[in-house]
Amino acid sequence: DEHYHLSLELFNLAAKCAFMNAEHDRLKMLTEQIMHNARCFEDKFQAISVTVTLLNWSGNVPAAVELIRTTLSSLDEELPSAVTPTVVKKHLDNTKKQLALLTDDTLLSYLTMVDPSKLFAVQLLVKLYGSLTLIGERATLRIIPLKVIQLSLTYGMSPHSPSAFAQYGNYLALIRYEFEEGYRYVKLALSLMKKIPSRAHDSTTMFWSTHTRIHIEPMQSSIECYLDAYKAAMKSGNTYAVSSSSVYNNCCLWSGKELNAVVDSMKDTMKESKYHKNFVALTLMLPMLRVALRLIGQSDAPAPQQENLTNAFGETFSEGDNAGKYATLLHTMYFAKLSEALLFRELNQAEDAAEKYFSVDRFVALSPVMFFGKFYSGLVSFWVARETDDNDRKESKKWIKRGVECKDKIEKLSVSASTWNFENKLYLLQAEEQFCSRNFETAETLYDAAILSSKMHKFVNEEALANELAGHFYLETGRRNKSVHYFSRAFDKYNEWGAVAKASALTEYLDESER
Repeated sequence: DEHYHLSLELFNLAAKCAFMNAEHDRLKMLTEQIMHNARCFEDKFQAISVTVTLLNWSGNVPAAVELIRTTLSSLDEELPSAVTPTVVKKHLDNTKKQLALLTDDTLLSYLTMVDPSKLFAVQLLVKLYGSLTLIGERATLRIIPLKVIQLSLTYGMSPHSPSAFAQYGNYLALIRYEFEEGYRYVKLALSLMKKIPSRAHDSTTMFWSTHTRIHIEPMQSSIECYLDAYKAAMKSGNTYAVSSSSVYNNCCLWSGKELNAVVDSMKDTMKESKYHKNFVALTLMLPMLRVALRLIGQSDAPAPQQENLTNAFGETFSEGDNAGKYATLLHTMYFAKLSEALLFRELNQAEDAAEKYFSVDRFVALSPVMFFGKFYSGLVSFWVARETDDNDRKESKKWIKRGVECKDKIEKLSVSASTWNFENKLYLLQAEEQFCSRNFETAETLYDAAILSSKMHKFVNEEALANELAGHFYLETGRRNKSVHYFSRAFDKYNEWGAVAKASALTEYLDESER
């Protein structure tokens, strides 16, 4: 009895160590002891928090969400049971109204939150945001940062408040396309992070804020902020380390970083994810690793049945089963398949993967690399439309419509967010659209514009792709001699990227062009 508080602290620290060392059975034993012997609800907070993270990592996201909701209810901070557009608008309007009365300097010098129950509620809400991102529960996801900001303005800033401001900025920028205002709050989040004494949660703020930054700032440099978030997480023992490195690797892959370095980094993240039995991170990483390995001419990505991992709840890892649970994981898997099929000119596989991709796309709440999906699925859509039987005009129009919708999304990003990151992608989608419409002169101009823009903005992989698609355009319109020039440049650029297997696959088109 006299050593209760010391015992509680030691058990909490031991639980944290067990979690970071992937000793999940020991972690469960420790948290059960804490939950059983805690004298009050407040003393259970840390055990609940680590259990939520363990459930998420193990792929039991609904159980994590249910635990968070139950705990929030006990803290009198329940979210609305039915989150309609009207409810979201009400929360958004209230938040905007409150923030309009406060300058950034006022927010940066705001009072500090001290109420333990409010501090824990804010922590859980930020965790819930990450969980719902996987599930794809869009409506509730949108009001979480609004609620956290309202709690922060009422009770003071907590160490998790900066993350909520970053999430709010993402909502404004990536969902509402209010990039200027969203970017303002992302930068405010980073400034607020530096004002709050605790460094333990810096990586979370850095992680969420980078989602908007990679849209607005030059992508090749801004994606390094995910790596900074990873390093900050490793220093503090924050569980966002694997999330940060996973997203970093995917961004590196699709923004044209040298592929061998990307593969090495992916393998390091996979190793870390396996060690921690993080089923979600593994499911996100495996499809992209396979694409990268195929591009460089390797095929040693582990098959799902070879993982042989069991989580803390006795469940064995299965990539397919795990991906099938949540829209975000399925979305990632289908994106990897359609992009791989596009790059290796496998029409049937591309069409099948794109069909599945579009079927889950509307359920995905927020992904930092969603625009890559729009770009590649748009290119696949125009390709499938051209290859569809002339007698099936309805099917062709369906794919044209999908391609145009993807193109329009990229155009909004090019206008609202950054020409550096999106201009070349827009030109290439427009070129493919004009190819479908048989406006060949316009298509020629747009292919060249896409190639030049990719070169100027240092997307070597997209420069390669634009040259290749231009080569196919000239080949399919009966100008084989001209296609040689574009295929040859594509060959060089794929090799520069490190995609030697992809470059090798182009030789058949070069040979055919020369016949």
